[in-house]
Amino acid sequence: MLNVSAKNVFFKEEFPSTYEAMSSTLAQALNALITRKWIGPEQEFYARLCLEEALVNAIEHGNCGDRERRVGLEMAEDGDTCVIAVWDEGQGFCCDGIRVPDCTHKGGRGLCLIKHFMDRIEFDPVSRRFEMAFRRNSLSKGA
Repeated sequence: MLNVSAKNVFFKEEFPSTYEAMSSTLAQALNALITRKWIGPEQEFYARLCLEEALVNAIEHGNCGDRERRVGLEMAEDGDTCVIAVWDEGQGFCCDGIRVPDCTHKGGRGLCLIKHFMDRIEFDPVSRRFEMAFRRNSLSKGA
């Protein structure tokens, strides 16, 4: 497990499971990544994509759109690696074996995109935290 909580946390936010609240948290998180020089302008699109997909999944799939449930986001530094954790109040899932879905089906591509751009992803079923990690300025490597 990547274990973001054991690292140097530089951003932490918990918010209601709504897209409005997500939008504000997403903007703050991107600003934190830029300020701490984890991403440059050329990586901002990829960081936004990965963060947004993980947060949308937490709202839609984890919390089943329940506005009373909460979503959390935490970002930490571990040497030259940034570890990002997302959690919700849902049942969790297993990210092993996720494959790109058939293009005729709507949805299901978010986790595939995250796997493509991040260096590592993991899901801890005990804490129900989805964690993804990347090295400094490496997000556009797969583009």
